[in-house]
Amino acid sequence: MKTFSSEVIECLAQWGKRCAECNGDVSCLEACSKELRVCLDAAFPDSRKIEFESDKVNYIMSSIFFLANRISKATIGLGEFDKVVNKTTKGTSEVDIEKMQNTEMKELLDEIIAKYF
Repeated sequence: MKTFSSEVIECLAQWGKRCAECNGDVSCLEACSKELRVCLDAAFPDSRKIEFESDKVNYIMSSIFFLANRISKATIGLGEFDKVVNKTTKGTSEVDIEKMQNTEMKELLDEIIAKYF
């Protein structure tokens, strides 16, 4: 018998473990996101193969895909944010950080949000 819930949870658990091992490395997080989508594709059969296909079933499954995709993209965006913050603050004092141009940081954050959120 197919148990969608446990298979999806296993996909998310594997994704979480792999992401934790990435230590914020964006390319690693992107690879984990691809693996998550492959795992979810395997967990859910093609909708034409489900004998009880309906709008409600499709809604449930598409919601899972949407939310999993959003969390994986947001995690990649967070890794990008970490890189920006670390690059910006590296070798600077707290006083220098406060004096930094708001526009430069805003532009970098806008780029991250546009790409991942």
